[in-house]
Amino acid sequence: MMKKIKKTRSSAGFTMIEIIIVILAIAILGGLTAEIIGNASTIYSTTLSKHEFLKEARYAFFKITREATWQKNYTSFSGSNNKRIDIRSSDGKVIDFRIRNTNDIVHNNNQVAGTNNETITNKISYNNSEIYYLDESGNVANVSTNSQLVKSIKLDFQFTDSDNSMRLTGYSLPYNLRIGRGMSYHE
Repeated sequence: MMKKIKKTRSSAGFTMIEIIIVILAIAILGGLTAEIIGNASTIYSTTLSKHEFLKEARYAFFKITREATWQKNYTSFSGSNNKRIDIRSSDGKVIDFRIRNTNDIVHNNNQVAGTNNETITNKISYNNSEIYYLDESGNVANVSTNSQLVKSIKLDFQFTDSDNSMRLTGYSLPYNLRIGRGMSYHE
């Protein structure tokens, strides 16, 4: 008995439709991947920009808050106002911070060479930022006429740039002002 051998047709490749389907699937996945990477890049860039904004605003605010504590005497406030703080040492050296109407804060320190007219931020809102000099009850004291009443300093700053905005408010307690006026032995 002889067996009949069936000839089977072998397909040694892919059909054109299968190739087109694979190419379309790869194209769709590639497009989605490119969009995901593009969005991730935009998010990273925005986050980095926001981080730089926060870092600059905090640096300026905390630098002024810290250095305001160095004020040693009531009379050392001469020249200070709601946009400027002068910090004078006993040897006549001056540190000052000025909020300028160009929306920046300039720092001068004649104790250290090269720190005059140094811009510490250009992201301050001039119209929305104030320095308040407070008496012991927390009321605003006129620093130009009643500097002897000042017990603390309140900083209320609005920082802005094209994409971000942040308000920082805090108090500074100058070293000698928080414990009262120094008195001589004979008073």
